[in-house]
Amino acid sequence: MEGFRCLLLYLCLSLAGSCKGKSIEDDSGVLQTLDDDLEQEDNLNSRLEKLGTMKEDFLRMLNLSGVPQEQRKVQPPPFMMELYNKYASDKSSVPRSDVIRSFILQDVTQSVIRNNKTSHRLLFNVSVPNFEEVTLVQLRLFTLWDGAQTACDDFLASVTVYEVEHIQNREILHLLDRKDIPDTEPTWEAFDVTNAIHSWLQSSCGAGELEVKVESQGCGSFKGGGFNISLDLEDNTSPVLIVFSDDIENRKGKARGEVKEMMTHEDESFLLKVDALEDSNGEVHLDRHPRRKRQARKNYCRRTSLRVNFKDIGWDQWIVAPPEYEAYECKGVCSFPLTNDVTPSKHAIIQTLMHLSNPKKANKACCVPTKLDPLTVMYQENGVITVRHLYEEMKVAKCGCR
Repeated sequence: MEGFRCLLLYLCLSLAGSCKGKSIEDDSGVLQTLDDDLEQEDNLNSRLEKLGTMKEDFLRMLNLSGVPQEQRKVQPPPFMMELYNKYASDKSSVPRSDVIRSFILQDVTQSVIRNNKTSHRLLFNVSVPNFEEVTLVQLRLFTLWDGAQTACDDFLASVTVYEVEHIQNREILHLLDRKDIPDTEPTWEAFDVTNAIHSWLQSSCGAGELEVKVESQGCGSFKGGGFNISLDLEDNTSPVLIVFSDDIENRKGKARGEVKEMMTHEDESFLLKVDALEDSNGEVHLDRHPRRKRQARKNYCRRTSLRVNFKDIGWDQWIVAPPEYEAYECKGVCSFPLTNDVTPSKHAIIQTLMHLSNPKKANKACCVPTKLDPLTVMYQENGVITVRHLYEEMKVAKCGCR
């Protein structure tokens, strides 16, 4: 609005010569204000353009074709929150897989209680992109006391997980994993069901049933209540499948990028020793104006803050964590001489020297990111919670001249 007022005043001065009897040339304050507003508008447009590019890159890194349209935010399982917090806080932690997804229980198709034994048929629907390789799948069950019965000393229980295979009119159970539960405290237990999910995905169905059998002895036997697994969807303790997978496509791209970087950024120290460029007469053309030198140092290529808040860009409905992060950006000029702290490439040095010799022949080198740090993200897509450990291209670590 202020810029618009200044524009009106500028037009007034242009048409009338002076609204107060002064010439337009004398009103330098108005012109300066107008120039400042135009510069601020250019900076805003530049930032909006960068933000749009970042949003596209962000979706591409997550292998998403568009912004997920989620109706409501899904509460992530405790295990997923633990994983995210671990990778987000400890940069030295190396994830066992690139992508970790959690699939909630779709339905309990059958539940039987007989004396000290219970069995539950659990239906899940799993979907994983075909360019990802599933490395491990865990069924996580929350074990607890069913009813009002309390813990005792002679307790012993076992939990066994089977894959249910339907062949014509028959059902065949395939043993997947088994655990003895010696402790009576409510807790999460993990069972390896990788083979079952591999067969589901290979069948192009992605849906299947797992049968969980709980057998208890001693005071854990069922007599009006005993040891069981939670099936409650409301308190976030129902069974959940955790699928670990590797993004083969992104790993190949990263490997190609690392090889290219090794080939491109060779040892350039010998070029950094160049003190000045001499012309054909042996004269050195350097700007020795102290004010310009101070201004150049102030605007020299460096890393500056760029805070990305997912709520500001309308992504808070599907980005679970973090709510915001510091992405940084590279700003400034690459002026001669290019010092070690901006790690110039050989091409950047030659380009800078050429620009110094003849600005019409070559532009200055550009201030760009030369090192990027990963960002761990938790998001939801179609109700599926995903933790993704991104290895590159999300946060600027260093800036340089290229």
